[in-house]
Amino acid sequence: MPTENFYKLESAKRQKIIDAMKKEFSRVPFHEASINRIVEEAGISKGSFWVYFKSKEEAIEYLIEAHLEKERKKSKEIFLRNKGDLFQSYLEIYDYLAKSKINKMEKALRANIFKNLITNEEKCLHQTPEDNIIETVKNVVNTSNLDILDDNDLIDLMKILNYMMRMNLLDVISKKVTPEHAKARFVREIEILKKGVSKEKEGRK
Repeated sequence: MPTENFYKLESAKRQKIIDAMKKEFSRVPFHEASINRIVEEAGISKGSFWVYFKSKEEAIEYLIEAHLEKERKKSKEIFLRNKGDLFQSYLEIYDYLAKSKINKMEKALRANIFKNLITNEEKCLHQTPEDNIIETVKNVVNTSNLDILDDNDLIDLMKILNYMMRMNLLDVISKKVTPEHAKARFVREIEILKKGVSKEKEGRK
């Protein structure tokens, strides 16, 4: 995360650096991003950048964390409104993310963030981002109608839902499928999870 020096900057200068990072990290995959481009766009020296961030990974982490914080707050709000209904809440979180009005650069940045959340290729986060989100809402999930044994089952189930949600959203951003197709597929995937696919029932052979 940024150093204290970054937060001590006047807001306009800090925002200019954030905007420069967003522009560069939306242009290419994170590992290909250029610090030289960021400092040139922000109008600061490279030395100043290293005063604010100890590494490129810290800058990436800052942008991802800012994105996740908005998502965490909205997710908890949705779960509380739905009285902890896991599947209905994920459908609404999907709609919230899919319908957010963002410009072309923000869309490209979100795609790179989603790719990172799915693969965590950059290895820049201190904890896995999905665990971070799950930790925010798992205590408000209504488990009374879920066939799970413990918190580990719930966390694994939510990881599956997170992965399916992000893959469908990423396919829309990448224009591999239409928004309607991706939403229908996510609904179908949730239905499969809800009913299960094994024919074996307890007490039957």
